[in-house]
Amino acid sequence: MIKKLVGLGVACISAMLFAGSASAQGVTKDEILIGGFGPITGPAAYIGLGGRDGLAMAIKEINAAGGVNGRKFRLIFEDDGHSPTRALGAVKKLIDQDKVFMIFCAAGSNATVGTIDYIKAQQRVMYVSFASAPAVTFPFNSYLFRGATTEVPRYGELYSEFIADGLKAKKVAIMNGREEYPKNEGNALATALKDVYKVDVAARAEFNIGDKDFTPQLLSVKNSGAEVVAFFGNPAEAAIALRQARELGLKQKFFVGATMVDKSFTVAAKENAEGVTGFSLIPFLPGTPTPAMQSWEAKWKKEYPNLPVGRPNVFDVMAYTDMYVLAEAMKKAGPDLNTKSLIAGLEQIKDFTSSPLAAPITFTDKHHIGNLTLTVMEVKDGQWQPVGWKPSRPSAILKRYE
Repeated sequence: MIKKLVGLGVACISAMLFAGSASAQGVTKDEILIGGFGPITGPAAYIGLGGRDGLAMAIKEINAAGGVNGRKFRLIFEDDGHSPTRALGAVKKLIDQDKVFMIFCAAGSNATVGTIDYIKAQQRVMYVSFASAPAVTFPFNSYLFRGATTEVPRYGELYSEFIADGLKAKKVAIMNGREEYPKNEGNALATALKDVYKVDVAARAEFNIGDKDFTPQLLSVKNSGAEVVAFFGNPAEAAIALRQARELGLKQKFFVGATMVDKSFTVAAKENAEGVTGFSLIPFLPGTPTPAMQSWEAKWKKEYPNLPVGRPNVFDVMAYTDMYVLAEAMKKAGPDLNTKSLIAGLEQIKDFTSSPLAAPITFTDKHHIGNLTLTVMEVKDGQWQPVGWKPSRPSAILKRYE
């Protein structure tokens, strides 16, 4: 009788454990349902299309290798059109209607910020691959992790040190879009230049996403006497602004934000891109003649044979890598996969990368270490190439995560 009761007890415990593992929304014994969103239409479509395709290719490879703890991934991806309102609608659909387990954010800062509070209220993990707005990092949100991108204050540290110490600029002009991401980049750079390096921000000019005429802003830059022009926006905008700058006789060095350090920028800007500098979020850009990147691009082109020039881009690489980081965290979470165990698994990630394509990713209980190491690049002979410059000043951002 006692043996029978013990056996029944073990059976009940096993049943409870199985029920616990199967009770998490979007998780069954065979499948993990992930919701993704990003802009696949509109002026920032290059971000979301790269994110969606890189993510999907990684999922296909992971599933082909057996998945995670016996489960395969399934992805539902929604277009946010680079709009906070559409992004929130997409996330509500994914969580409330599609019943996804967690959210993979392949959106820009503008759209991402509009979803954070809702996802937190729903107690869903959101893994952010690209967005770097301050609201992604502060205030601390236990459900949110920022992966292959970095945070805006770190941009401010690196950009200002390179412009002041690397380019030796005493006067800088800043041109930035009015939306979340480029405006935050411009603000971070302006603050660090003034407060840390005492460099004069001689002109500050803004523009709207999709603008085609930058003449008023460029004339302001021309009259300022700036030695370096820092431009934050989208590749198409930067390409037009560079062409118009040269037509107006501006010969200053141009520095661009990290999202433009990609071959989509060199394709759009053509000869006007020559000499432009910026920081890359990944150590080797698509097109780089390294064995690892060439091998990965061959796989990518086999998967997506008919996509346009400029792809794969940096966002393909970042989302692809981040999906492998997420899968590794789910392995660490164990077979009883739920929100709490996924958070614990992500917090155990240290110096992880599936290949040398992207910078190693680290998380702690502070979550947002992600990728704080960037590489300076310059366009030479039409290609982004590493400059070799390294930051030497102490970093307040890195110290925060010690």
